[in-house]
Amino acid sequence: MTDLETQIAGNRAAIDEFIAAARAIDMTRWTASRGDGAWTAAQIAEHLAIVYEYNRTVAIGTAPSPIPRLVRPLVQRLARGLVVDGTLKAGRFTRKGRAPGMFQPSAAPPPCGEVLARLDAAVRGLESDLRSRHPAARLTIAHPIFGTLSTADWMQLQAIHARHHRAQLPS
Repeated sequence: MTDLETQIAGNRAAIDEFIAAARAIDMTRWTASRGDGAWTAAQIAEHLAIVYEYNRTVAIGTAPSPIPRLVRPLVQRLARGLVVDGTLKAGRFTRKGRAPGMFQPSAAPPPCGEVLARLDAAVRGLESDLRSRHPAARLTIAHPIFGTLSTADWMQLQAIHARHHRAQLPS
């Protein structure tokens, strides 16, 4: 198994863990506030679905960069160093941050089954998108925020992100 296939499998395991934990939540708690402006379980699931839908556009090369072209190389190196490198080294998020606006869930996400089906479809689509790329192109991803990354590292980051949010779900 290649490093990329290993990371795709690791990401799939993290998503399967998230989905199983989300399905086990009592529906009265699905939309209940976790306090202090924290997202509900429904919003966490929708956030992940949004992120994986966006990741598909990254994988196929159609995600636009929000960073102006002139400063893009500098900002990408900085973002990669602050977010990606530290997270991969630690195996977890080391900084507390707020998701960018484009990844914010709605105030009233869809029902559990709908949002989890959306998440699963986005992850399956991403896996397919990555596997359908030319073999040489599978090695790296041109990320609009982080610059060029190893695809295996990028997938490992996705698994860390899914497990981060799995830990936020009520048990």
